[in-house]
Amino acid sequence: MKKPANRFEWMIALRFLLRGRAQTLLIVLGIAVGVAVQFFLSALISGLQVSLIDNTIGAAPHLLALPADRLPAGAFMGGGAERRDSGRVLIDELTEIQSWQTYVDDLRRDRRVLRASPVANGQGFIERGGAVIAVIVKGLVAPDGLDIYKIREKTVAGAPELASDTALLGQRIAERLTLAVGDKFVLRNDRGGRLVMRVGAVFDLGAAAGNDLLAAPMDQVRSFFAIGGVSAVEAQVRDVFAAEEVARDHGRQYARVKLESWQERNRQLLTGLRSQSTSSVTIQFFVIVSISLAIASVLGIAAVQKQRQLGILKAMGTSDRSASRIFVIQGLLLGGIGSLLGLGLGLLMGWGFVAGTDAAFGLEISARTLLTPIALALAAAVTASTIPARKAAALSPIEVIRNG
Repeated sequence: MKKPANRFEWMIALRFLLRGRAQTLLIVLGIAVGVAVQFFLSALISGLQVSLIDNTIGAAPHLLALPADRLPAGAFMGGGAERRDSGRVLIDELTEIQSWQTYVDDLRRDRRVLRASPVANGQGFIERGGAVIAVIVKGLVAPDGLDIYKIREKTVAGAPELASDTALLGQRIAERLTLAVGDKFVLRNDRGGRLVMRVGAVFDLGAAAGNDLLAAPMDQVRSFFAIGGVSAVEAQVRDVFAAEEVARDHGRQYARVKLESWQERNRQLLTGLRSQSTSSVTIQFFVIVSISLAIASVLGIAAVQKQRQLGILKAMGTSDRSASRIFVIQGLLLGGIGSLLGLGLGLLMGWGFVAGTDAAFGLEISARTLLTPIALALAAAVTASTIPARKAAALSPIEVIRNG
């Protein structure tokens, strides 16, 4: 008996919707527009966030293990920490990590960490044909050191290999000094040391800071700048938003180094990303509220208009539960059809946005951005339909027939 009853409810619900074609069409279009707006905004903001993260930290470490700060023993405080006149404790910041291999191995054993590598940093000067420009020198280890900065992926000329007396140059430096692959130049440090190097490759990281880098083998940089250990241990994690948690977990184990995540070093960016997510959720919430109100009002009017038919159906033996399910089914049909149309309209809007603008980012189309608007619209439609469904269940067939 259950299957025929269900079929009967679906048939009545569909007939009610087809009888009020104009109302049905309007509410379906309203749901479609709401779902399209939800999908477009969600995909647009997600794409913008992915682009911002990729441009900011995509070609950079997500996590840094740096030498820990220490409080030096003061000469004026009887063995205590030396203080400034303001009363604040002086902090002596170390510049090298000696036992760096231990930290690299620990980070690599963490499944959340994608790659980890030591780095030796230095500030030098490039001399060529009478021109001298300052450059940030990074001593890297292949392959992880190169992959953290995506140097191999972003190489525009030459072969990105870390070889002795070979340097990988950022495109901005190469253009300023008119250096090409195979050209030689002189690298000088602040102690007067000089090193003749050859350009092995030129890379473009897409940011001015990244394109001002000079990458070379770590051991050569350590020797040239007289670095006994390493300047830092850099790491990238599989989920960029888990970097702070990884830093906190490992930071509890270490006393000689401090761990900093990209979130800690880019608070303004993180605040901007959270604000974007909050604005997206707020807009989606009000879209869902508008969809719910529209469905509730249309089906509520339908419940009043169909009182006579519902009274006859109840007099013929239709149960209160079955009468209420008719309106729930109507809500489900409206939400389902409107969601599918809205998804198609949202994809069309996305295609138009990408094709008609010069935006540096695209839409992030994923299972989440596709299914979330549909699920929310269906939930809103079914929830809104419960209001007229209760009215239908409470309807008395005797009163309907008596009042005509």
